[in-house]
Amino acid sequence: MATVYEFNYTGSEQSVTLKPGKYKFECWGARGGALGTPFESGFYYGYGGYCSGEITLKKETTLYLYVGIDGRKGYNFNSAGYGNGASGGGATDIRLIGGTWDNEQGLLSRIIVAGGGGGTYDKQHGGDGGGLKGTLGTSSTGAAAHGGTQFEGGRGRDKDGSCDGFFGKGATPKNPSSQSGGGGGWFGGAYPASGFGNGSGGGSGYVLTKDSYKPPGYTPTSEYYFDNVVMTTGGNTTVVGNYSDGRAKITLLQALPFLNISSYNSTTATFKADHTDPTLLTKIEIFIDDILKETITTDLILEKTINYTLEDNALHTLKIVVTDSTNATAEKIVSLSKNIMPLGDDASLQDIASKVSEIKEGLINGKTSIINVLALKNIESSLNNSLVELSEKVKESFDSSDASLQDLINQLTQANNTISQLNSKYKYSSGTFTYYTGAYPNGLNIGFRPDIISYTVINAVEEKYYCVYTPLFYLFYNYTTGEKYLDVNHNHYGITFTDNGWIPKGPVNNGVYSYIAVKCC
Repeated sequence: MATVYEFNYTGSEQSVTLKPGKYKFECWGARGGALGTPFESGFYYGYGGYCSGEITLKKETTLYLYVGIDGRKGYNFNSAGYGNGASGGGATDIRLIGGTWDNEQGLLSRIIVAGGGGGTYDKQHGGDGGGLKGTLGTSSTGAAAHGGTQFEGGRGRDKDGSCDGFFGKGATPKNPSSQSGGGGGWFGGAYPASGFGNGSGGGSGYVLTKDSYKPPGYTPTSEYYFDNVVMTTGGNTTVVGNYSDGRAKITLLQALPFLNISSYNSTTATFKADHTDPTLLTKIEIFIDDILKETITTDLILEKTINYTLEDNALHTLKIVVTDSTNATAEKIVSLSKNIMPLGDDASLQDIASKVSEIKEGLINGKTSIINVLALKNIESSLNNSLVELSEKVKESFDSSDASLQDLINQLTQANNTISQLNSKYKYSSGTFTYYTGAYPNGLNIGFRPDIISYTVINAVEEKYYCVYTPLFYLFYNYTTGEKYLDVNHNHYGITFTDNGWIPKGPVNNGVYSYIAVKCC
């Protein structure tokens, strides 16, 4: 039997905590109210819209639900415009941040919204809620009230904007006792005009997707994108609309495994696996550098600590894979090293600068080893020499006539081993270039695909930024404004890596760049 969560109007915030899994979210907006001639036939009401979508949650998530009230009841909960008995219908939404229904942070965290219908007065039609947009409320005077859209609130006739709906809220008339309110929604519906008590516009719906509009300050990230989206205007016969209070429904479509690594270092890692339905878990596999080291089949949901040994100072990968009876998997991959451990999510700028310095020092130490070997044969070399130049100097050593064959073989073997290790583990490039739209269409060619890039950039308006990308995190810092991001998803704002280099992108893509790029493994 499917797991289903249903929510009706309560007049306050409701919440639910969902385990990872694939879910279908559905929202119905509330009907708009009516005043004047009786409307028992329902012909003139603005009906609530319907929106649905499917989402895969990859971690335990707490969501907050706000279910709209029928506008006939006169109370404008969840974004409906107020009218005495002819209020707009309240929107129904699901969001990531709770609190009072109209707090700005909460409104900017909504991931799915169904619009409420517009209120109506004196035999005019209230606009239906959305859907992509709310429909028009009608007026006997021609002062039509538009519904909300994906990008703005509905517009009324008055040029001062006093009739307009806006983000998260339907319009409330100046004289609520004899006029109707706009429907609540992603953007609210308008009422017609001051002094005219006619039908108000419906509010728009919203479902977060890759291509949906995201207003300034919007906080949900790509992990909350929906697919298989349906957005239907209220009263449409293809989907049963909502003819009174709003409602919401969440249905579990697929139970999934999930995994959290709480800590790790060069010798141990602690993690915990779980599942939407824990009885479906079958095994946990541990890999080091893609080589299976251990399979666990008992006590699968208990926290575990594993031990391992790294044989050298190179970067290694630890991969943990959790599998269930349907062969659905969850996995986490982290990078390990004896001497250079990855940074945590809360790393400071100083931590990052120190880590880049540490990586650079490792490269210098490798070149120093080659230089010391060459010094035994009085062959001059320095850190300014590239690895190719150092290889040529090793050849000079081999060609030298004053060394024994065994000495030369020993030196060549040691130097070649060091060079091979460096070539396989580390590559380094630095420089300065100017980037603008259309420049370097195939990327900046540095001869390898980097793992770590650190750069500063000064853009056209003299703002200076500092950015770092690693396999584990992305950092962006604006020296001018103090704005900064630290994100484990380095593709969120980041650059495009190519087989031979990289292409800048994101909030600071045009400007003069000074960079250091390193290939670690």
